[in-house]
Amino acid sequence: MLRPLARKRPLSIVRGRYGHVFFNTFTKVSANLVSEQGTGTTAGRPLQPIFLDGRFNGPQTTPTDPFTGSHAAAVVSMTEKRDVMQLWSLLEACLQTNNKVRALSILKSLYEIKSHRAAFIDDYNFYFNAVCADARSLGELERMLEEQLNAQFTDVTYNDKTLAIMVHHAIRLGDTVPNLKIHLETYFRMSEHGVKSVCSYADVLTISDYSALLNKYRTIRDRDIPGTIRKLVTSQQMSTGETLLPQVTDVPEKDVLDKPATLDKDATVLKDVDTVGMKVVKHTLLGLSLTKEQQSKIANLSFEDTKNIMNFDEAKSIDFFQIYQSLQNDVERTQFESAINEFNQDRQRALELRATDAAKERWKHDFEDAKQRGDLAIQKSLNAKLWKWYSGMLPILKKEIELCRQMQATAAKGHSTRAEYAPYLTLVTPEKMCVITILEILKLNSTGGITEGMRTARAVISVGQAVEMEFRSEQLLKNESRMFKEVNKKSNTFKKIVRSAKSAFRAMEIEKQKLLWPQAIRAKVGSILVSMLIRIADVTVEGTDPITKEKVYGKTPAFSHSYQYHNGVKLGIVKIHKSLINQLNGERLVASVQPQLLPMLVKPREWKNWKSGGYFYSQSTLVRSRDCPEQLAYLEAASNSNAIDKVYDGLNVLGNTAWTVNRNIFNVVSKVWNEGKPFLEIPGTQEILELLPPPPKGSDPAVINEWRTKNRYLSNEYSANRSMRCDLNYKLEIARAFLGEKFYFPHNVDFRGRAYPLSPHFNHLGNDMSRGLLIFWKGKKLGSLGLKWLKVHLSNLYGVDKVSLDDRVAFIESQLDEVKDSAEDPLNGRGWWKKADKPWQALATCMELNEALKLDNPEDFVSHQPVHQDGTCNGLQHYAALGGDMEGAEQVNLIPGAMPKDVYSHVANIVRSRLQVLVEQENDPMAKFLVDKLNRKVVKQTVMTHVYGVTLVGATLQIDKQIGDYFSDHRESLKYSKYLAKHVFAAIRESFKGAHLIQDWLGECCKRISKSVRLDVDEKSFKNGDKLDFMTSIIWTTPLGLPIVQPYREVSKKQVDTNLQTVFISDPFAVNQINARRQKAGFPPNFIHSLDASHMLLSASKCAEEGLDFASVHDSYWTHACDVEKMNKHIRNEFVTLHEVDLIERLKEEFDERYRNYVQILKILKHSPLGKQILQLRADLTKKLGRPATLADEIYVEKKRQMLLQSESQEEQAAGRQMVTTISVAETCPDLDLEEGTPIPEKTSILILVPLKLPSIPPKDNFDVHEVKNSTYFFS
Repeated sequence: MLRPLARKRPLSIVRGRYGHVFFNTFTKVSANLVSEQGTGTTAGRPLQPIFLDGRFNGPQTTPTDPFTGSHAAAVVSMTEKRDVMQLWSLLEACLQTNNKVRALSILKSLYEIKSHRAAFIDDYNFYFNAVCADARSLGELERMLEEQLNAQFTDVTYNDKTLAIMVHHAIRLGDTVPNLKIHLETYFRMSEHGVKSVCSYADVLTISDYSALLNKYRTIRDRDIPGTIRKLVTSQQMSTGETLLPQVTDVPEKDVLDKPATLDKDATVLKDVDTVGMKVVKHTLLGLSLTKEQQSKIANLSFEDTKNIMNFDEAKSIDFFQIYQSLQNDVERTQFESAINEFNQDRQRALELRATDAAKERWKHDFEDAKQRGDLAIQKSLNAKLWKWYSGMLPILKKEIELCRQMQATAAKGHSTRAEYAPYLTLVTPEKMCVITILEILKLNSTGGITEGMRTARAVISVGQAVEMEFRSEQLLKNESRMFKEVNKKSNTFKKIVRSAKSAFRAMEIEKQKLLWPQAIRAKVGSILVSMLIRIADVTVEGTDPITKEKVYGKTPAFSHSYQYHNGVKLGIVKIHKSLINQLNGERLVASVQPQLLPMLVKPREWKNWKSGGYFYSQSTLVRSRDCPEQLAYLEAASNSNAIDKVYDGLNVLGNTAWTVNRNIFNVVSKVWNEGKPFLEIPGTQEILELLPPPPKGSDPAVINEWRTKNRYLSNEYSANRSMRCDLNYKLEIARAFLGEKFYFPHNVDFRGRAYPLSPHFNHLGNDMSRGLLIFWKGKKLGSLGLKWLKVHLSNLYGVDKVSLDDRVAFIESQLDEVKDSAEDPLNGRGWWKKADKPWQALATCMELNEALKLDNPEDFVSHQPVHQDGTCNGLQHYAALGGDMEGAEQVNLIPGAMPKDVYSHVANIVRSRLQVLVEQENDPMAKFLVDKLNRKVVKQTVMTHVYGVTLVGATLQIDKQIGDYFSDHRESLKYSKYLAKHVFAAIRESFKGAHLIQDWLGECCKRISKSVRLDVDEKSFKNGDKLDFMTSIIWTTPLGLPIVQPYREVSKKQVDTNLQTVFISDPFAVNQINARRQKAGFPPNFIHSLDASHMLLSASKCAEEGLDFASVHDSYWTHACDVEKMNKHIRNEFVTLHEVDLIERLKEEFDERYRNYVQILKILKHSPLGKQILQLRADLTKKLGRPATLADEIYVEKKRQMLLQSESQEEQAAGRQMVTTISVAETCPDLDLEEGTPIPEKTSILILVPLKLPSIPPKDNFDVHEVKNSTYFFS
């Protein structure tokens, strides 16, 4: 019999008719409330939304103790968080491997962390649910709960999730429990929030649980079931046959019952999915108006999802896009898309969860095929080679996993490193880990600045993280299967209800994920796997016998571990053998593409939560935060307050745009690729590095140095070309896999709010070739406006973009013969398209325009080509609007004009005039040399990036790329480039005075904030009372409510010993002092980036409201040609909406509020009036303390004064007004800003604390942002 649990709150024990006991609480339980300070989320003032109405409604989030206090306090707080995360991950691993003894020990360790105590019930429920699975009686569960909460975890009380666990396992035990209904009613009465709250835990209760509670035991009502699955529970046919849904009647019986024909796509024949759902899809497709060839392909297509994960074999695949284009009416197109979406739902699931299995089967197939053709075929086939590696690695890994399991089972000691990684290495099957390791290592080739290899630290971390991702996906699938295991899926209509419920369930599961493996564990797991691969992977090399001169063959390692210096730092690297590199940049990478993070075959999961959107079975966070817990804390707080819904809306628009591969461009690229010759941006194949012969012995040192320089250049060029071919091959193979498919790019944002696709290798943000390979899935008729914009687009791509729109159209019309020749004979024709600025995109547009012009009425042509509208140096456009800069606004086309302004030519002309003056007045030789060589191309990149914070060094290198060919000596080229860069900077400042005033103001604000400390910081935690910890990041809120936290802090590395080498990894929980230099350099450009990101997302949402397909590459917006006019209207309206608000004034208000109680350090003269007063106060304080007073003491005294002033007691307020502190004295000094800006010698100065005061906003010029609405060339 269950005895009462000890509680701090009064409990009554109610005995039921059959002797069982339950608890009834009289007071509110607060076990689920988590201390804000303890979790690192926002504290202090409540969150408030920010609207684009010109009013600042308070900062989006307020600074938190762990991040903005002293460094010592941050270390303590974040160390506890690190301990919790490590214990969480270890608890999960132990429970997954059924090591319950160790799991209980870890649970006790979590309980001992007092700051975590309030959230401990979540950890206990996680543990309790797992161990309950082995219980054989309900009494056993009740005793366990009573004993553990009464005796071991006395400060913790159960919550509704605990009760949900009891309900689930009570139903699971079923017939073994007497009077089960009474027990269930008891558990529901124990809830302080009611039955609905207990039922809300759909991650615990299953569909069959809800059905039993509703229909069998009648202990809940249908409204108690979560809305996302209520329809499923109340309408589906369970195995018990309680409810019945009518079967589908729109499919002829023989089509439903006939088993679909299968296609022998791989060597291993997989079991067919014999479901009505897939037969309905097949029947729908065959019912469309298709050609006989298309019908035949569909009839022979296997609808088994695992056979259609990726398009491995073009001959056996179906071009769905071709079928879609051939359909003649909207009704058929709608039916077709519905059927394809049904098919792709299961394929997407397989793509995310089973692609590693498919890759392995492909390797095996190619190996068996090559084996039949002989050893030479095996040597030449990359996939056959990968199968051999897999086969060699698998038994070694299985042996290691067995050792790990033995260690866990016996709790043996000895191999301390194995004890650390053992719980994790057993979580994923060895077969999958082998495939993941091979794919991940191939993907990392030539990354991190290492040619023909990769950094060891990156390799081991990436492999470990990939294994973790696989484990997370498997867990999600396992939970989903447990939840829906008894659902009858034979009704196709009902299947849609199931899918909707599953989608909601997955979102809930992913949102609740909080576990991450520690970086050290990722490194150790990854190093084990990588070292095994290095050990067994080999390649065949060819040589010549020096005596017989015959060819001989031998084996050599495919990978090797070594060290090399990179930028002056010694790095451990994993090198890839050059013969394997040749295969990676020459052979088709079928089944060697890493399956994770590919484009999606169905619409991505919508963003509704900061950590739930994008892929179905893996977690992505809204913001790409690299080791910045501060950013995530602010983001979570903003998300929980529903302040960033507009960000979600914009990202969902980008993710819902459907794409397909441009087969025409793909065919041209493939032909060029296979020839292996250099072509445009595609480097040719070069298997052997050819260096210049060395000069004769005794040659002049200058000749030897020149020989070394040239060979170094040849070597670098050779390595860069090989790396580029590998990268392009990877992109091409993904494009090949998605030929004829409808796919989507899920997006998230970087810390500044700029959107990026989650699929990193092939997307529309890639190079010109990648963009040329992509078109919209949906087509729209050109119409008269669309035909015009298609011509304008081609002119822009060609480089004729600084003339009027009519002149651009006229240019293309004058080149129609060239357009036709380029489209119809791109490789052997006159090659007009190759001279374009963006040749591959120009060729795609030539083909589109040529097809349209073949029609009697080109306006009837259905176009799929994205048409771009690009801003004129978008960063300067935002700066000009912020500062009301009339001259700057005119140069970047904010002001209407008959012709587009070219800001790059404008700056080049100013620089040329400056140089001409120097030639005429001073006969400057450098100016004389450069004046005739100056053009817009020389200055373009520097002008473009100046607004984003490019340094003089960066600008020098940019200009060097343009003028370097004029010099034989690179050092001389750099000298002239630096000289010219200074003049370009001066010209930009001269042209955009208002913009630079804003830029300077932002920089000065950042300088002061980054050198400030909170007044309410614990002054005792400073290591040195006179050396304060600068912990204050620059934080602001975008117009869409997204909090931006600059992540620039001093880097701390953690040393981790692995079996490959000692690696140094960043600590994601470290909160160090800020890097003031990077904070200041980064703030102005990051602030502008956050504005252009807001403008893009606002425009995306408005375009979607009008039914436009929309995509963007930052400040380049894409849509169909016929919709450009509509998009242009929204681009301009949203820019005006953004800048109608005085964003700088709003930022100043936010800073004043956010950093209200901060003080900054200033240097002043000792003998100034203020200096003398401060020194006297310090002397008095020193005398009172009996030791030298420090800045920390001054903070303490001022804090005490502020507390008295804010007291409700009149006497204490009066006492506060009487107090005189160093800070109160400095606050009254009228010339403080002047003293701050005066250079002061070190010997005659002192440091003082003053209230943080930001500079005044520079005056705004009179540009009216509403003029943008009438500017044709704002975006064009």
